[in-house]
Amino acid sequence: MKHLFLPLILLATVLSSGCSEKISNAIENNENLGMNAPVVGGTLIDIPEEEEIVINTTTTTTTAAPDAKAMLIDDTIASMTIEEKIGQLILGCVSSDPVGDMEKYHLGGYVFFADSFKNSSPEDFARLIAQISSKNDVTPFYSADEEGGEIVRVSKYKQFRDEPFSSPQSLYRRGGADLLKSDTQEKAELLTSIGINLNLAPVADISISEDSYIYSRTIGEGAELTSEAVCAIVTTAADNGLATCLKHFPGYGDNVDTHKGTAHDDRELYEFYNRDFKVYSDAIDATGEMQPMVMVGHTVYDGIDPDNPASLSKAVHTQLREKVGFSGVCVTDALNMDAISKIDNEGSVYVAAFKAGNDMLLAADIPAAYDDLYAAWENGEITEEEIDTSLRRIITMKVMYGIVK
Repeated sequence: MKHLFLPLILLATVLSSGCSEKISNAIENNENLGMNAPVVGGTLIDIPEEEEIVINTTTTTTTAAPDAKAMLIDDTIASMTIEEKIGQLILGCVSSDPVGDMEKYHLGGYVFFADSFKNSSPEDFARLIAQISSKNDVTPFYSADEEGGEIVRVSKYKQFRDEPFSSPQSLYRRGGADLLKSDTQEKAELLTSIGINLNLAPVADISISEDSYIYSRTIGEGAELTSEAVCAIVTTAADNGLATCLKHFPGYGDNVDTHKGTAHDDRELYEFYNRDFKVYSDAIDATGEMQPMVMVGHTVYDGIDPDNPASLSKAVHTQLREKVGFSGVCVTDALNMDAISKIDNEGSVYVAAFKAGNDMLLAADIPAAYDDLYAAWENGEITEEEIDTSLRRIITMKVMYGIVK
């Protein structure tokens, strides 16, 4: 029986922010905004298919919270209506009326894209965050995909940073884990100063083929070095108050772009154990009670579940919970992507995603996601007990990161 271990990465210290005081004042003023405002490669270890592999069974679980935090989690959940509980399950793509949607649907969080920052400023965006927060007793996740390299939402614009953040792959090759730590520290300082408390990064996928769709967004190395790099990012972010999200479980591999259609991965399950799963296991273990989120992708993994994309597969989520040992928040990739929207699926894709094991649903159509989940609760297709199980993970993560206080 093989066990995977990685020593904890040393956490970085917090930098002072030159613009934090100015932006904090802007938040406190809470001025009204018009709607033009911010809208060296490792090798795969061959393992006999029949050999049992244990990945990180000693991960610190979220139930080991200190007493004060545990009480806050319990009290927060106990105070919520069923409508508020259902809203917490949705990580919505920000709409043209983010304040109104938050008031109506009690969302668990928002995802902001580049357009939300294009015509904004750090002060304006921070004020918008304050306005949204005033409409929900439970502070939402405010997230963006600030990976660095080709995927940047905030630093794309000079009013937020003189130049976009570099890709983790280029940083790691220039300066190893130390350079990734300093980059992450600066990134956390910028994002948290404007109200972003969750970065939908890093990419934890392994790809060593330059021809692969996901390659440029990865570290471009094998399991060992990818794990080192990813652990450096998530631990540094956590130490600086920024939550992160590992993506795209169970491992993107060399598959085609799921934004544009269905992708199939024909690897056998055992091939993931000491390769793709190792990165997730090590990162989860390194962060302890401040676990990152894990985003599940839309590829169909024929060796795990040939009938469903990962995001809608109970079998894939079983691997995440039981083999990887993950006890935190599991979120889908965007449910409007072609790999999902073009498949034949009876009933609601949002309900199917929740029943598969996701705690949060990344939804572009917020009303449809909310209405479908609410209807499923009303007719008994999903129970309040199931909702509370996911809710506890969500609130626990928010408490651990100081989002809910």
